Amino acid sequence: MSERSTLPHEHFEALLEGHEHKALPDPEHAEPLRPGEKDPVDLLEAREAVQEITQTETQPDPLRRLQEAEKAAEPTASAYVDQELKQISLRRELRNIQRTLPASQRTLSKLVHQPVLRVVSEAAAGSISRPSGLLGGGLVALLGTSGYLYYAKHVGFTYNYLVFFLLFLAGFAIGLSLELLVHLATRGRKSGL
Repeated sequence: MSERSTLPHEHFEALLEGHEHKALPDPEHAEPLRPGEKDPVDLLEAREAVQEITQTETQPDPLRRLQEAEKAAEPTASAYVDQELKQISLRRELRNIQRTLPASQRTLSKLVHQPVLRVVSEAAAGSISRPSGLLGGGLVALLGTSGYLYYAKHVGFTYNYLVFFLLFLAGFAIGLSLELLVHLATRGRKSGL
């Protein structure tokens, strides 16, 4: 038996061709069963029945498979990005970028990206750097200091540089107030649509 299993496939086929295959006898010519021996046909039928049962048991019903697929499609609670995850990602990305910078820029970046400075910068970005305020402040400062300089030269007193900053602040306030008025006037129209 071990000789046959060690032979290559081609040699095994050659051995089979050399022997005559005897056809299995039909039930009329088959030899009778020995005492205690079970009928092979009954065993074959029992084996097929067991195989069918195990196949139906291993395959869940379609309704159960659909429910499992729906559960698998739902995202887990950990898939949501929260504020802490955003902060961790920001710190890692900032550290990776800072590693590529030269030493002087790296030091400046570490100074600028301090949490306290970031909060102040974001607050200032929302209020101080309003385009309408800067435009209003610039126009009022330009026109006001031009008139003040002309007046100072003709009357004969010295020019005070503090006037420029005061005029800029007044123009900034005027620009912001005009922006607020425009926003309030257009908000009524937008909500009516």
